[in-house]
Amino acid sequence: MKTTAIYISFLLTFITQAMGQENISTNREAVIAQLFDSIQSTEDDSAKHIFSQKIETLFAEELQEPGSFENPFESLRYIGKVTSDDNKVRVYTWNYPLSDKTYGYGGFIQYRLSSKKQVVTPLQTPKQAYLPPANKRIANTEWYGALYYKAIHVRKGDYYVLLGWAGKDMASDFKLVESMEFDNKGKAKFGKLVFKGKRQTVHRYILEYSAEAKVSLSYDEKNKRIAFDHLVPTEPIYENIFSYYGPDFTYDALYLKKGKWHLEENIDIKNQ
Repeated sequence: MKTTAIYISFLLTFITQAMGQENISTNREAVIAQLFDSIQSTEDDSAKHIFSQKIETLFAEELQEPGSFENPFESLRYIGKVTSDDNKVRVYTWNYPLSDKTYGYGGFIQYRLSSKKQVVTPLQTPKQAYLPPANKRIANTEWYGALYYKAIHVRKGDYYVLLGWAGKDMASDFKLVESMEFDNKGKAKFGKLVFKGKRQTVHRYILEYSAEAKVSLSYDEKNKRIAFDHLVPTEPIYENIFSYYGPDFTYDALYLKKGKWHLEENIDIKNQ
């Protein structure tokens, strides 16, 4: 523990010195990359949280720099970077494993409010990551934690759909289809009520399954649908125990119709 404290102190001193040099943006990106390397090299959960919090501080500053929206951030290989199909939104997310087989998460939403102004929304988990409820709007300060890999703009209603993955715990993972919109100041919020299931309309669509399973969730632009594996328990006795769920080799989809997504089961995805 003492060794970890000394290492953290040394690294923070390095950060302070680097920030004092002339090319602040270049140095800031280099320091963020170093912090990610430090997360990978330590097994101490407290240290990982400290490093991630410092990344959040520095990256928030970096995303306010002119030209940051176009910056590929190639040196930041542990940050997922996704640009929406209308080129107005960039989503940045990362995670790091913890000793109890869960994950810590961090992230930002960067939004082009106008040609001259971009707004950055930090994504903050309250204490730890969690499986989000399907029937609730979620503020950026109560984010559940996920790695987003697709951002789709829906013109009717002017909102976005995010596809993401998260490691819940040692027994199960989940993928989700999340809705995101922006207020008049450009701040992001989650949970627009646009997903029409068999029985109710929900704020997000969630697939929880065994951590050992491989589950697909992807956007089919040609057919304006989000296609995914249909999940079932390995045995009937495991009904609603999602750590025993996996694909049964049939597929369901959410189809975009008049600005909302409608669930259809047992679709044909041949030739997709």
